[in-house]
Amino acid sequence: MEPRPTTTFEINLTDDQIAFFLNNGFLSIDSITTDEEVEWLKSVYDDLFNNRIGEKDGAYFDLGGRRAHDGKEVLPQVLGPERTYPELRETTYFMNSRKLSAQLLQLPLDQVNGGGHMILKPAGYGRETPWHQDEAYWNPSVRHHGLSVWMPLDPATVESGCMQFIPRSHLTDEIVMHKHIDDDPLVHGLVTEQVDPSKAVACPIDAGGATFHYCRTLHYAGPNQTDRVRRAYINVMSGPSKKLDKPDVRPWQEEAQQALAKLKTLAREQA
Repeated sequence: MEPRPTTTFEINLTDDQIAFFLNNGFLSIDSITTDEEVEWLKSVYDDLFNNRIGEKDGAYFDLGGRRAHDGKEVLPQVLGPERTYPELRETTYFMNSRKLSAQLLQLPLDQVNGGGHMILKPAGYGRETPWHQDEAYWNPSVRHHGLSVWMPLDPATVESGCMQFIPRSHLTDEIVMHKHIDDDPLVHGLVTEQVDPSKAVACPIDAGGATFHYCRTLHYAGPNQTDRVRRAYINVMSGPSKKLDKPDVRPWQEEAQQALAKLKTLAREQA
């Protein structure tokens, strides 16, 4: 693999962009890194997915299908790609993700950090990423203060599955009710029905652009209906969290834990 490009891209958000994010819970920008780095990231991305790196440790799986299924993968995901490629934390994309996130979260840079994951939507059949809040996946004992930086490595259009957001849906401490895709707790992906899609704002962007959304912003990405893959690399950036006096009730997390425990027990019995 070619060495990581050393070209850099300096960017700062304007006051108007920061105000838009604080008011609406999302933001879209045209560029967050260089074209050279996007090309290098494609080679890293393809290596991780083509070789299913991390599958044995649970870091590679189908977000839109049952755990451990052996059929066609509709929404494969890689968690923590920087564990395999530590240099990802040195990229212009990561550095700008962290810097711009600090501006949007209104925190000092040294209080903001995070890591990445990657989601692939195969050409022609990549499944939708249903409406959800990111915090619905996270630790229910704390209230998080974080956001996701979503960068496509291919042009992201409405037809290929660009990001869509419900403006101002972040202005709450509430995590709405979620359930697992297909009502199956062995499917990792979550979906909520407490959303009005008619209010959605779609944000198509070119490769190397980025969207930002707060951890409680309702968001969605449609199925890939094009004849090319849609590769997306996401950095999740967070500041200090606030411990809750009483943990949130999230039955979907409990259902998943119980289903996984049964699956592991069955696997041991069949071994």
